[in-house]
Amino acid sequence: MIKLQLLNSGVLANYLVRLNLTLFSRNRFSSIKLVILLCLLIANVSFAAAPGKTIVLGVTAPALKSAQVQFAERVYSDIFDELGYEMKLEVLPSIRLPIQTKTGAIDGELIRMSNYGKAHRHLTRVDEPSFEFFVAVYGHDKSLNVDSWVDLKGLNVGYRRGVKVIENELTKVLDEKDLVQLTDVSRALRLLSLERLDAYIGIESLTDEYITSQSERIKLSIFKVSRLKEDSAHLFLGERFSFLAPKISAALKNMKLSGRYDEIKNQPKSD
Repeated sequence: MIKLQLLNSGVLANYLVRLNLTLFSRNRFSSIKLVILLCLLIANVSFAAAPGKTIVLGVTAPALKSAQVQFAERVYSDIFDELGYEMKLEVLPSIRLPIQTKTGAIDGELIRMSNYGKAHRHLTRVDEPSFEFFVAVYGHDKSLNVDSWVDLKGLNVGYRRGVKVIENELTKVLDEKDLVQLTDVSRALRLLSLERLDAYIGIESLTDEYITSQSERIKLSIFKVSRLKEDSAHLFLGERFSFLAPKISAALKNMKLSGRYDEIKNQPKSD
């Protein structure tokens, strides 16, 4: 039986039909049983050969706490459903996430910045943006004057590890000793409020959400100083499903034009 399942379904069918015809004149009941067996084996082989219809996308825990990323999750879940796929998320640390996509352990990354693919050639970008965003500067001194990345020179600056759109800019102008990598946005805000950081650079929408959940003392001691950069967020697919990128891009664009995109955005949050 195991060997039969490994045969090509067409070869298996031809073989059993010939066998069936040979035995038909000898034993009609056996012939009927063979027909049933033939149908079951062909169905079994066809099912085993069917491509996987589940796509697993990676995302970091801090990103998934953001309302914008949760919105993107709903958008792509809707799009993949229309394309006949089930989307699942796997929450991973920022360092492990790109490793998992490179090895093929997962099928892509839910949210990355526009230029992420330049350093990760194994990934294919969905060109239509999931959403646009700003990179903002936060300080404990509201008179802090930062209008460009260069203005951060000489300051002790914190940022969230793994956010390359920020890290790549900071490492161009600041010495390593002046940079503080953090994995927890809430901790970064606490350090800023205690004046252990001169500035924190973060994705504006995500950082603002974290600030609203802090104590009143922290809220009152942190100020948004300026915006340094505007960028867009995109879905990136691994090699296995890279062929879907143009279809997803077109579907997302159509979703925006039809109003479905805004409809999903305005849906009440689920618990």
